[in-house]
Order: sequence, then structure tokens, then C-alpha cells
Amino acid sequence: MTYCCSISYYPFKPIFILIYSCSGVLSGRRLKIVSIKNKNNDIDNINAASLSKKQSAFLKQSGLKPKNNDYYIKAFTHSSFLNEHQDKTIISNERLEFFGDAILEFIISEYLYENFNEFSEGDLTSWRSQLIRGNTLSAIAQEIGLGECLFLGKGEEKNNGRNNISILEGAMESLIAAVYLDLGMEIAKKFVINALADEIKNLTDNEVIIDAKGELQKIFQLENLMPEYILKSTNGPEHSPNYRVGLILPNGLSVEATAGTIQKAEKLVAMQALELIKEN
Repeated sequence: MTYCCSISYYPFKPIFILIYSCSGVLSGRRLKIVSIKNKNNDIDNINAASLSKKQSAFLKQSGLKPKNNDYYIKAFTHSSFLNEHQDKTIISNERLEFFGDAILEFIISEYLYENFNEFSEGDLTSWRSQLIRGNTLSAIAQEIGLGECLFLGKGEEKNNGRNNISILEGAMESLIAAVYLDLGMEIAKKFVINALADEIKNLTDNEVIIDAKGELQKIFQLENLMPEYILKSTNGPEHSPNYRVGLILPNGLSVEATAGTIQKAEKLVAMQALELIKEN
């Protein structure tokens, strides 16, 4: 008995337009993918069983050399994609997002602890919260082109999901977890610190902290008010005291910060207050 089958193959040619700002994550500077164009969007057509050419190019230009692609496929897969594909072998990035959040916090905590010895726990805590918040992560994800690599459902695609802050934040955390699981902690550290290099520099610049009180005062004056910094407590040894300062915002919310001097604690409170006002 003879069987005959016919296979039709329709090739497509992806077109990539990449602009490099550096040679990748291991060089210590951030790579910026300005745009990636594909005549036939391979992110839409793929079944999430393998990395697309666009995704592979993204990882390569990020300085990453995957050993196990499965981690990255999961990191790129948003839960909305699963809702429209009944394949039970496809897994979303939600668990990786959970894990990546913890890895990110550890990496940033360790980096700040080891590189800013002259600053107090209050300083470091404040800086860490700024570095790992959603707005920061989503901005970085947009800059490096991560959103263009995601598997999204049609609904999220129509709703501009590739630029959605929450989706990008989760994707960034998932990618960090994938790098850690696949390539280890040292590569994950380099990836994270490189990605956040500009934000770390800006945030730890003393001028940023010094200007915070002035900026906050301007906001208070719009309500015919003045910031009132309240010394909440003093603890620690006499030679190295810690001062906790609080402030109530015009909207009734309160913020507190601790530092080795009252002046520094007030500056930290002002910086936290500005961020809280921006988020609300």
C-alpha cells in the first residue's frame, strides 16, 4: 500500500531594525532596542512552543545566551494568551513573576548595601522601593523593547497591552527569574544592575534628595500650606543615633523615614512624599 502526502510551505522573511547603544548587558551599559519590525508578526503566529526570531534577537542583544529556552518562553507568555489557547502545555509567566519579584528585591538590596556604606537603613530602604516599583520596571521594559516580545491574547493586543504598565512590570520580573533559573545569580545580577544603572545613578545623586524638600514645598503652597516635619522618635547609641521623621500630606496620607540626622530624614520623607503624590 502506498501513501502520498503533499506539504505546502509558506516562508516569511522577518525584517529586524536594531539600533545598538552598547554591546550588551555584560558590558555594563544598557542596550536599547529602538524598534523591531516584522512583515509577518511571528509573535502572533507562533504557538508559544519555541522562541520566535524576534525573541531570540532580543535576548542576544540583551547580552544573554540562553541554555534552556523554556524559561524565556514562559517569561514572555502573558496569562491572556492562555485564555485564547487551550493547549495545556503552555504556561503563563505568573509564577515566574512571583519569583522574579523576590530575586529583584534581593539583588537591589545587596547592591545598595555593598555600594553605599555611608547611608542609613532608611536611605537604602527608600531607594530600593523607588527602584523596584512598577513604574520604574515598566519604563525599563519599554526602553529595551520587552513588550514587543510578549505572547498576548487578542484582547490585550487590541488594548495596547504591549505598553501596559502592569503587564510590562510582570514581564520584567518574569524575565529576571528566567535569567536566574537558566544562567545563575551572577548573570542575573549583571542583567538587573545594568538595566537599572541610570535609575540608580539618578536616585542616589544627592541633588535629587536635596531638591525634594523644595519641590514638596511648592506642592504644599498650592494648598496654602507648608510642610511640617515632625520628629517621631530617636533611638540608637548616642554616638550613632537614628531619627524618625514624619509628615502629613494635604490629602491626609502620612509618610515617615529614618536617618542618621534629622536633616537627612526630612529629605527622605520629602522624597517619599513626592513619589506618593505622583502615584495618587
